[in-house]
Amino acid sequence: MIKQKLYDYLFDIDPLPDELKNGMNRNKVIQLVNTQTRTSYHSHRVLLLTAGNISDHLYFIEKGVVRGYMYDQKKKEKTIWLWDENTIVTDVPSFIHRIPSEIYIEAMPDTTLTTLGYHQLENIFINFPFLRPFLNTMAAQYNKYSNKRFYDLGLSAWERLEEIRLAYPKLEQKISKEIIASFLGITPQHLSRIIKEKR
Repeated sequence: MIKQKLYDYLFDIDPLPDELKNGMNRNKVIQLVNTQTRTSYHSHRVLLLTAGNISDHLYFIEKGVVRGYMYDQKKKEKTIWLWDENTIVTDVPSFIHRIPSEIYIEAMPDTTLTTLGYHQLENIFINFPFLRPFLNTMAAQYNKYSNKRFYDLGLSAWERLEEIRLAYPKLEQKISKEIIASFLGITPQHLSRIIKEKR
């Protein structure tokens, strides 16, 4: 069942609503979510969100990697988000508050996504109001990640690379060195140099 990872993620909400501890309720939620979501495979890089638009979808990564990026003053891409398997992808402030996004979101090659639209999510909440804490959990994870990124600015490029390797196993096999360097805020040449030095 390709969406099983999604349900494992959903039912791991902390704290888990009492209603979701009931097997019958879980089955009803699964049945409705199945009708509201779609799964897609992307063999090439594809934009899921463009800056200036409102984020209208949640994407659950069944397989692969998705990144979020902006353009700096020199019109160069700056990767600011990396999402790996078994995570929810969206621009959280844009999705929740219905405001234009400031970032681009792009799926990397060989990525499988389960997609849920904003209006479909609202329909699920109408039928199962006890699922609304999911949005609070998503917002808390967004804030935690943002705070972590701010903290990481004080680390060296090598220290940040080591943290990426811990947080995203095998990431270097899934995305280009240019994207990793962009996420670290250094050039690909600098990245190659520090890897060579540490070896």
